[in-house]
Amino acid sequence: MRTPTPDPPRAGVDAGRELYLVQAGDTLVALAQQFQTTVEAILALNPGLDPQRLYVGQPLWIPVGVKEHGPALKLIPDSELVYGPAYRDFSTAEAIHRFGGYLSRYQETVGGEVWTGARIVEEVARNHSVGPRVLLTLLEMQSGWVRGEPADEQARLYPMGWERPGYEGLYRQLNWAADRLNDGYYGFKGRHMWTMRFADGRRVRVAEGLNAGTVAVQTFLAAVLPPEAWARAVGPSGFPAVYRALFGEPFRPEPEPSVPPEPTWQLPWGDGELWYFTGGPHGGWGNGAAWGALDFAPPDVDGCALSRSWVRAVADGIVARTGEGLVVLDTDGDGREETGWVVVYLHIAAQGRIPPGVRVRAGDPLGHPSCEGGFADAAHVHLARRLNGEWVPIDAGHPFRLGGWEALPSFALYEGALVRGEERKIACACKDELRNGIRAP
Repeated sequence: MRTPTPDPPRAGVDAGRELYLVQAGDTLVALAQQFQTTVEAILALNPGLDPQRLYVGQPLWIPVGVKEHGPALKLIPDSELVYGPAYRDFSTAEAIHRFGGYLSRYQETVGGEVWTGARIVEEVARNHSVGPRVLLTLLEMQSGWVRGEPADEQARLYPMGWERPGYEGLYRQLNWAADRLNDGYYGFKGRHMWTMRFADGRRVRVAEGLNAGTVAVQTFLAAVLPPEAWARAVGPSGFPAVYRALFGEPFRPEPEPSVPPEPTWQLPWGDGELWYFTGGPHGGWGNGAAWGALDFAPPDVDGCALSRSWVRAVADGIVARTGEGLVVLDTDGDGREETGWVVVYLHIAAQGRIPPGVRVRAGDPLGHPSCEGGFADAAHVHLARRLNGEWVPIDAGHPFRLGGWEALPSFALYEGALVRGEERKIACACKDELRNGIRAP
């Protein structure tokens, strides 16, 4: 049954400090103001930190002095935020057609091809693994696109409310929104996030007892609304009312999904081949998703040249979906990426890429590593896991083992190590056999 999801106590987690990744323009003085603490307290939690040499992505522990709490109203269960079993029988296209608003007629050019609004919503939802009902509810709240028409030019250009140059159009707006939702969801679940930041820099504490799905919605809305409007949007007459008008009760009964055992994963390249471990734990899709992805580079090319090496299946399964640089391997054999264990491969070249619907055995070729799909400056493969739609982090409770190697958790994006017995390989944007080279048995 989908009842309001509890926020269970998390052993060993200190709610008095938050993990923060440095953003462009940050200073310790500004961070101290945001978190209502002092520079001295930040330095005490981060021994050896040089305030004059902060870098983007640097992980810092910040003491949380913020006292004000946000609303405690639960908005959705976690199963509604994640594109998982709760969406097995949901059709994004049918819902958009039924509502008949501006979105049902919308078209946009994406990658040189004209996409409908329904395709954009579905593609973003599946890539980020964020529930399309949540995206549609927020889109309706922000711009009225689902049931009506945008009120003005700003609502047409920036339908999710993120009014920044370069983010015009539904595709960019939804991708940004989905990443923010994931950041709230996975940040709260596993990255020691206890506050939400408004656009003006103010912060508010997450109310006690909230679940991650609710925190995700609150986090997104905090980024696009001032505090007073945000409080209304996360109250009974805001998100809950719009959701119910579109889709009914969010906490409707649903059977509990099955949780199959994790498959035994093998390395994603051929026996005897030497590849390089180039990226430790980072987001499965965007940095908002759980930090559970690893990167590996082939030996035969530098830069973005097309490699002749094959990326291979890490387990038996069926190719559920492909796209730009993308292969999704479903391991339970039903061809549905909403259920069971799924492996997401990124940066797989179009040339030679396996088509969807093909059943494979562990070790079968899927395609060649490249720079296609997402951000990349060298040919490599990005590998991440999902279970029932949820991105699986690399942490103590979710070890990622590939061919006898185990990835160690890291709070610094793309850093980390793989270990096998006494052997240890360090993630590096390099090709050094001793430091990060891994040969498949």
